[in-house]
Amino acid sequence: LANYYAQTNEVLKRDDRLDKVARDIVHHLTNRGYLGKAMVVSVDKFTAVKMYDKVNHYWDEKQKELMEKRSKVKSKEDKTKIKNQIEYMKNIQMAVVISEDGDEGERFKKEGLNISEHRARMKSIDENGHDIEDNFKDPDHPLSLVFLCAMWLTGFDVPAVSTLYLDKPMKGHTLMQAIARVNRVYP
Repeated sequence: LANYYAQTNEVLKRDDRLDKVARDIVHHLTNRGYLGKAMVVSVDKFTAVKMYDKVNHYWDEKQKELMEKRSKVKSKEDKTKIKNQIEYMKNIQMAVVISEDGDEGERFKKEGLNISEHRARMKSIDENGHDIEDNFKDPDHPLSLVFLCAMWLTGFDVPAVSTLYLDKPMKGHTLMQAIARVNRVYP
């Protein structure tokens, strides 16, 4: 059984697969009806950071694509729709939320990743005295997409979370708690 999960995790972490998932997330997130907050749940901390990087890359590409598309459409209604989508995308903030390890800087560096900017964001306090958790819980704050692997999956409640992208095997109580994050009506 342990070997099965190890093999499954290796498939989940393949770079070409993560690219496709990131593209799908960008497409879906920007085309949902209700634009509530969202969480991307990855199999491990490294993959959460990789997904953040990949989604940011495709987020920028999508904005460029929409700007080109806006200049080509004829109807005012289509232009307005695309303009609103671009504005939404410009105002969204994203963050990685993972637990801290003592030697994480070296470990992430070995994976070709930089955790320092993410850790600084996780530890920062804004001008209102709010941390990343407060920002994500505030329905009016632009922090709208977080990347995680375990933190905030259980015992963490943000009514404005409307979308959960699960990209890791889950079962039992943990799965039920994760689903409960988005299984509600929010005004």
